Amino acid sequence: MFKSYAQLPFVDEKAKVSASYYVTKLLPNLIKDCRHLLSDNFIFQQDGTPAHTAALADDWIKKKCPGFIGKNERPPNSPDLSPLDYHDSWSTFITETFELLTKKLCKV
Repeated sequence: MFKSYAQLPFVDEKAKVSASYYVTKLLPNLIKDCRHLLSDNFIFQQDGTPAHTAALADDWIKKKCPGFIGKNERPPNSPDLSPLDYHDSWSTFITETFELLTKKLCKV
């Protein structure tokens, strides 16, 4: 599928992967590899590891990655949820539909 490869990241021996370490040592190369392999056609989502959910990491990724799913947008840890259970998709749909109908009715 891919005719390229990504670098295997190594963590320094005895290093504690804090948000600072993650943002300065690991993320830049990871994002660079994602762009190399996928251009800008990727969505970046992380797990709940403290270094991943830190504001420093969240802010850095938001600036560098347009397709980033932030920690407040991630689904809870339950295998039986539908997307409507954990995202405000339904309320967004209702709000946008209401606004559209209101605009159309006001034109009449």
